Amino acid sequence: MKKFNMMLLGLLLLLAAALPASADENNVSKLIVQGEGKVNAAPDVATVELGVETQNASASGAAAENAKLMNETVSALISAGIAEKDIQTSRYSLTTAPEEEPKTASQKPKAPLFIATNQVTVLLNDTGKVGLVLDSAVAAGSNSIQSVGFDIRNPQPEKDKALTLAIEDARRKAEVAAKAAGVKLGRVLEISEGYGYVSAAPKRALYAADIATPVQPGEMEVTASVTVTYEVS
Repeated sequence: MKKFNMMLLGLLLLLAAALPASADENNVSKLIVQGEGKVNAAPDVATVELGVETQNASASGAAAENAKLMNETVSALISAGIAEKDIQTSRYSLTTAPEEEPKTASQKPKAPLFIATNQVTVLLNDTGKVGLVLDSAVAAGSNSIQSVGFDIRNPQPEKDKALTLAIEDARRKAEVAAKAAGVKLGRVLEISEGYGYVSAAPKRALYAADIATPVQPGEMEVTASVTVTYEVS
């Protein structure tokens, strides 16, 4: 029992010693600001979604024609310098087209029309080859170009730069606010990262008739934000 009382007394003394520090911390005057940083960078990878769609009165006919054109498309992509591992099937379907209602009672229903679709996603490590890939695929028989997108393979250096700019922006805002308020800016009490993202070019639907090469990759925008808490006096 005596040992227990001594332990309890020790805990109470530790708690009492900690309370003044917590109270002092709570009484510190604070200034909280947000900062944002943005960095632009050229994309170094691209993805293209393309494929073949065929129609036939029989399922086997639609599938066979589709397979022929898709094999030719893949061969054309490989000939254009795309590695086989960078060509991935993303969709395959064999369905029937919606049936049309007979316009008259005597009209016989039409035979179903089968539609075969084979879609692949192509990864390009050279954004300058996008136009070549599109032209090669269309020439080989691809009749469905769904989208073109660009990205940065390793955006971490740009993210670090954006984060640095965000902290510098927060410092600038804090200095302006402290001067306007007539207080002195002190030490940093806390820094918390708000968000960070790479804004990719929005994907849009494309069709063979709308393709105009060369394709321009443009730039990507890497953004970061922080919330910084300063002590003021």
